[in-house]
Amino acid sequence: MKYNEWRDELKSNLLCVSESERRRVLDYYAEAYADRRDAGYTEREIIDDFGAPYDAAQRILAESSDYFEPPAPREPSREEKKRERREEKRYEERVRREEKRQEDYYCPPPQPAPAKTREDYTWVFVLLCIVFAIPIFFVVMGMVVVTVCFCVAPFAVLISGVVFIGAGVGALFTDATIGVTTIGTGLVVFGVSFILMPLFFQLVKWMWKLFGMFFAWLKRLFSGKEKK
Repeated sequence: MKYNEWRDELKSNLLCVSESERRRVLDYYAEAYADRRDAGYTEREIIDDFGAPYDAAQRILAESSDYFEPPAPREPSREEKKRERREEKRYEERVRREEKRQEDYYCPPPQPAPAKTREDYTWVFVLLCIVFAIPIFFVVMGMVVVTVCFCVAPFAVLISGVVFIGAGVGALFTDATIGVTTIGTGLVVFGVSFILMPLFFQLVKWMWKLFGMFFAWLKRLFSGKEKK
């Protein structure tokens, strides 16, 4: 422990004496510390000779005429007690008014409307599918034919473009004008095939998707279930 730390701890243990007495004690130890340092003692030896700060403070307090016991807590008067009760009542009244104001401004969240339920008529949907099985079959077959045509048509156009280009290359050896024209036509047809491919595939995709959505809607309509 350093001397400054020892002095601060001693000072904190002398709070029960007057300021003049505390200053006198601190000056005494400061002078004693300086004399012993001049005499060649180390800081550690001086601190050990002084003893613990608490013990030194107790010796000083026992010898000091300024030492006094802390006064006992004063009993509040009747007027002070009444004032405290009035303040408590005012505080409670403010708390009640604040709670009442919050209740008045509170708006409960709207409750979701109860889901509408209908009777289950799935059997009607199944019966309709059986009754109209033949028309449904022809519709599906027609969609299959359209799908095949839409998927094959771009490739047929692509092959036609390749044929035109090949024929144009062959015609270059007999008539350059016809050959160039045929090659140009083949390139155009070839490019059109690349444009038609994604368009036709997208049309086929949407056709089957709409067909499935229509049947799903019919099923929900007769089963009494709402779409979430």
